[in-house]
Amino acid sequence: MNHLPPTVRRESRDGAVKGLQNALLARGFNAGDIDGVFGPTTEGAVREFQRARGLADDGIAGPNTWQALCVHLVQSGDTLSGIAELRLGDASRFSEIFELNRELVADPDRIFPEQVLTLPEDAC
Repeated sequence: MNHLPPTVRRESRDGAVKGLQNALLARGFNAGDIDGVFGPTTEGAVREFQRARGLADDGIAGPNTWQALCVHLVQSGDTLSGIAELRLGDASRFSEIFELNRELVADPDRIFPEQVLTLPEDAC
């Protein structure tokens, strides 16, 4: 089952916002710095992404936006290779996930529950 991150909106501040900002940047939308603060730049990027994907452009990252961004909410016990096996069908593709999340993951062996990771688009 694909667990989705929590809904975040303007003035949210947390790790899910960092994951959102990283995912938006990975998809070519300027969300500003990956700082975990959902400000006007992040909101504008969310709206642009939503319009580009045919979603309601409300500037709120809810289930439909998270799903379109193709992200994975890390669960206890997850590893990058396990996520790659589950979502991409090939554990050896863990390096693609690592590359997409370099701003969030310094060590591929150290991901943690509730972290929002961007996946290659063919995972969704």
